[in-house]
Amino acid sequence: MLWSNARIRHARNVAVLERVAAVRRDNPESEAWLGLLDAALGESENSATWDAAVPTAAAGRPVKAPALSHAEITIDAAAARNWVRRLLKLTPAASSRRIDGLALLEAAVCHDDARIDALAAASAEAPALRVLGQMAALPLLQACGRGLASELPATWWEGYCPLCGAWPVVAEYTGLERKRQLRCGRCGTGWAIPLLRCVFCDETEHDHLGYLTPEAGDQTRKIEVCHTCKGYMKAWTTVRPLTPWAILLDDLTTVPLDVAALERGYHKPPRSGYPLECSISERGPVGGWSRLVEVGEGLWRSLRSGLQHPPEPPPSSTDLRKGEA
Repeated sequence: MLWSNARIRHARNVAVLERVAAVRRDNPESEAWLGLLDAALGESENSATWDAAVPTAAAGRPVKAPALSHAEITIDAAAARNWVRRLLKLTPAASSRRIDGLALLEAAVCHDDARIDALAAASAEAPALRVLGQMAALPLLQACGRGLASELPATWWEGYCPLCGAWPVVAEYTGLERKRQLRCGRCGTGWAIPLLRCVFCDETEHDHLGYLTPEAGDQTRKIEVCHTCKGYMKAWTTVRPLTPWAILLDDLTTVPLDVAALERGYHKPPRSGYPLECSISERGPVGGWSRLVEVGEGLWRSLRSGLQHPPEPPPSSTDLRKGEA
């Protein structure tokens, strides 16, 4: 008997579920965004599909290029399209019938907003599809963060992520030494960078760098600002580095810090730190099944040929006697 291809439900991380519930309770205004993020975090825990898609870092890439630059990613197309379709159903502004799931996934991984806008032209609002695309890419990028961690350089002096080229969402000051580490919100990668240095424009003059801190409340969180490029980034003090899912949820719960920075004229760069230009394609058939199909076709051709040109009947005893004569 052949069973239907039902989606297998995996047990969720309890810590993630509890944190999502707390954020949902304390930040009801973020429900639409949180719904997508919760789905992406759940899909990230179903790692088998995405771990299998982790590519090999392209050889010969420039020294400052992230590990995924020009990577060729092959993926289970059916699983990827089903995942994107599930996210589209959570977004009223989008239609699940007119969006190419693999095209959206590739554009989101490359952080190519122009391509996402082109996909949105006929069926969805561009801002909504941009957010949805980043959530769709999250399981794949976090799988790459795990699978390619050992291939990242020991030291990385750039402000953008050494794996996916995105700007960091937070600077962590961890441990007793308060070492500064940047964290990527897409793949979860962390990398060290000097204290007095702007992530976006490399400004190092301390007179041009500063902080915005809350007047009251949590003093472990602040905003790093650069007066040269007017860029800003959230920063907080932690005992140990946060997990990738905690980074995303903390980013959501600290939106008032973003508002405070924007009101004072600071902003985030409109584009990613480094264009990836990677590609996503469908994985070919599994070897065993491919061979079975080839053999089956060969048997069918032989059978069809036999039906069209039936073999001659075996010789009778009379025929044999005639041959002996």
